[in-house]
Amino acid sequence: MAEDSQQTEKIVFNDYHDSSFLIFLDFLSNLKFKNNSHWSGSLRMKINAVHVLSEEVKTQYTKAIKEKEELERDGKSSGIESTLLLIKFETMLNSIYSLCDNLAFIGYVLHPKIKRSFNEQRNNIEKYRNLYPEYSEYLDLFACTDWYDTLHTMRSESTHYLPGFIYHSDSGLGVLYRDMEHSSERIEIDNVLSYVNNLIIGINNFLENYGNYHLTHFISDDHKTFHPCGIPHPSGKGFLAGGRVMTLSEYLKKQPGKCIDNFECPNREYCPAYEKKVDR
Repeated sequence: MAEDSQQTEKIVFNDYHDSSFLIFLDFLSNLKFKNNSHWSGSLRMKINAVHVLSEEVKTQYTKAIKEKEELERDGKSSGIESTLLLIKFETMLNSIYSLCDNLAFIGYVLHPKIKRSFNEQRNNIEKYRNLYPEYSEYLDLFACTDWYDTLHTMRSESTHYLPGFIYHSDSGLGVLYRDMEHSSERIEIDNVLSYVNNLIIGINNFLENYGNYHLTHFISDDHKTFHPCGIPHPSGKGFLAGGRVMTLSEYLKKQPGKCIDNFECPNREYCPAYEKKVDR
């Protein structure tokens, strides 16, 4: 939001999302269930964690590749960069698992006849579809999450039992899970970097479909969200805490909404939201 006190043009707000999932998070507090005000923050934090950790894996992959080249050139290396790659990779898996269970819990609250974990919902699509055909469109979301099965196996093994193993493959560095305690499966990923890139694409696609479904079925045009305005205090010390409310309909049209008039805003002459202020 522009905040130049000398301006003559109206303030233009730029705090709108185009992502269906992020818009859903903005309006999630309209849904009435226990601790509903906390879930948006939890999901935002977990999505940020996935993003940060996936980027750390990519950065660490580059370091581990250099270590691999050092070994091939000199016949020796410490191996620490490959160890760190495995640690960061498995930490990322755990962050994705945590995000998925948050998403599944919201789904469970809104579709209360199913179990609350992502793994249960993913593994029982056809069972729930037969029992609760009214949930079919929600269950369709999980039919496109093939990426979760391998992730869940690796995460469960590394969390509860044995870690994976970083190995040198023809295409770079891979990760191997074999002789697992909880599964007879063998998982061999030839290139960690390619796997992570494709995994994040799959997750992002799922999030958009998830957001679009819940926006369509549970958020109404007249549901409201609050956006804060952090306005520098005219004295030069601190900020004035204000904000505006807008409906979903206004949000989607990128309209400013209405100012919550709780102080004398120095930008009021230029703010289109102030013109429609909500008096308290």
